[in-house]
Amino acid sequence: MTVQNLKHLINRNEDITIIDIRETYEFEDGAICDLNIPLDQFLNRINEIPKEKPVLLYCKSGKRSQSLKYMIEKLHSFNNLHHLEGGFQKWQEEFATK
Repeated sequence: MTVQNLKHLINRNEDITIIDIRETYEFEDGAICDLNIPLDQFLNRINEIPKEKPVLLYCKSGKRSQSLKYMIEKLHSFNNLHHLEGGFQKWQEEFATK
């Protein structure tokens, strides 16, 4: 999902769960959402991830979230996951100064 798509969903108050998978110290420096499940805790907290609505994962650059999305889809049969292309860096580039 692109940052523009996400911004559109947020502006329309769409029912989507957004999860920041960065480390806590990264999350504390700024985030798109209120939910932080660091990558190293994700599998232990898999039961917190809804399967009945869209879920967006994001990290700093999009690489960790893309890998996690693939792994969770294969291991836990999720089919509602998305990842943020370019991650939080791209979000900041597009929207932090606007």
